Amino acid sequence: MSNYTALAEVGESLAGVLWQEIQLDPVVNALIDTENKISLKSPSDLANDVSVRLSIYLYRVVEDPYTKNQFPTFGNGAQLRKPPLTLDLFYLITPLVGEPRDQQIVLGKVMQVLYDRAILEGSDLVGSLAIANEPLRAILNPVSLEEGARVWQALELSYRLSVCYVVRIAMVDSTREQYVQPVLERSDSYGEAGQ
Repeated sequence: MSNYTALAEVGESLAGVLWQEIQLDPVVNALIDTENKISLKSPSDLANDVSVRLSIYLYRVVEDPYTKNQFPTFGNGAQLRKPPLTLDLFYLITPLVGEPRDQQIVLGKVMQVLYDRAILEGSDLVGSLAIANEPLRAILNPVSLEEGARVWQALELSYRLSVCYVVRIAMVDSTREQYVQPVLERSDSYGEAGQ
């Protein structure tokens, strides 16, 4: 399980995986030559920063509905801890290089990497995610043109070439624990008359 820093660590893990693959590709590495050129800031925040070439922006966080009814987990001693909060994280990935052809090359490489390495695990993970070592799945999220336009409108920018991904499932541990009295005695009285 991960702590509350998991949201930031998912973005850092994505950026790390992308950089590992970009630095091995001479075509894309000519466009993005250092890890510092990949940012977790929004394209709006990077509008005047020409040094950044790729934005991986977390624009939406929702609770994962499929894992909502989990059982409590064991905490310290005889404590039961609330099940972890499970989240789906939505990312807008935007190449910020100048020419349309270069944008398409960078975006193609990003999509290839996240297709080939759709499951982030082990050394792909950073921080508390690495300690928990629970795999994350990066899934292409084909949003409608209207939804994409709304995201760009919220950023107060003109639409740019970009893709959306959802990363499932980021778990955030609960700190709430409850003492549970252990069973001390067992009684077997099934089917006895008078009871």
